[in-house]
Parts: sequence; C-alpha cells; structure tokens
Amino acid sequence: MTMTRAPKDTRSAAERARDTAGIVGSLKHEGYVESAAAEAIHARVAGGELTSEQAIDIFRERALQLDAEIKDAHRRG
Repeated sequence: MTMTRAPKDTRSAAERARDTAGIVGSLKHEGYVESAAAEAIHARVAGGELTSEQAIDIFRERALQLDAEIKDAHRRG
C-alpha cells in the first residue's frame, strides 16, 4: 500500500496568508472563537502539511463531535 501525499500548494506565502485570514474572518463572523487547537490546524495548512480541504474535514468532524456532546448534555439535563 502506498501513501498518497497532499498535492503541493503552489500559492505564495502571501496568498496562503491572505486566504487563511479570509477564512478565519468568515468564521469569526459566524461566531468562531480562536483556540490553540484551531490555530495549530491553521499552522499546518500554512506549512503545507495539510490541505485546506483536510483542515475543513477536521473542523467539520470536531463540530459534529461538539454538537453531539452538547445534545447529549441537554438530554441528561
């Protein structure tokens, strides 16, 4: 089995920073609160370790997990 690598991001550092700032700005508009864990994911994207799509998947999974925890807490009352 071979492991596939994320495609190399060909954007410049300035373009990546602009795109990341735009994403974070949009998220803040929707109520996003920065955290060390989230910033670590953003840093991995900026460093080319993760693609934006992979980061979105991570954030989506975390949001679904948090939503499930909140719903469970409400059910327990």
